Amino acid sequence: MKALLSKEDYETFTEKVDTASSKGISIPYSVEYGGTVGEPTFEVTLLDENQDLDLLDKIT
Repeated sequence: MKALLSKEDYETFTEKVDTASSKGISIPYSVEYGGTVGEPTFEVTLLDENQDLDLLDKIT
């Protein structure tokens, strides 16, 4: 699963990944930085094909 996130959305995503991790749930992902200095973007790829952002929302 891939998602293109804004800086604010990426910060929320990493907070949720940290929360899941504190509950013993691993969310492996990779991220590619893009966009511009004023408007950065983050392309996040979840590496476990059985996980998606909806699942992350449910467990955090």
